[in-house]
Amino acid sequence: MRELTEAAKAAKAIRSELKKAFPSIKFRVRSSNYAGGDSVRIVWSNGPITVSVEEITKKYQYGHFDGMVDMYEYSNNIEGLPQARFVFASREITTEAYAAKKVALAKEFGIEDPADDKEWYKVFSRWPQEVIYRELQNQVLEGAPA
Repeated sequence: MRELTEAAKAAKAIRSELKKAFPSIKFRVRSSNYAGGDSVRIVWSNGPITVSVEEITKKYQYGHFDGMVDMYEYSNNIEGLPQARFVFASREITTEAYAAKKVALAKEFGIEDPADDKEWYKVFSRWPQEVIYRELQNQVLEGAPA
């Protein structure tokens, strides 16, 4: 049997912690290994905001990239904890959650035709996609159906 890579071990530990913290949410946790290092990518639909997931997963990344000096700095190496060079967390918003928020905002702000982008721009000085995304970004949403 093949031994798991360090990134795969980190992915397994992350999956376990996220399942305990958010039991109703299905997380897709995948590890990758490549010439420049390794990474773990976490994706989920609706559910907790990204910051909440990153609070749990940040310890699994053993450093950060400093673009000013074009160098990776090992600033978070924790002995005995499986870690990867990069840990990415990305929440997807389902079409249903987006549509529900659009209808709710239109009603709240008196937008008669939610499909009319110009009406949104008159009210918010922003296009509807930006307004809705910003509203949803920091809102915990019910988990997507598995």
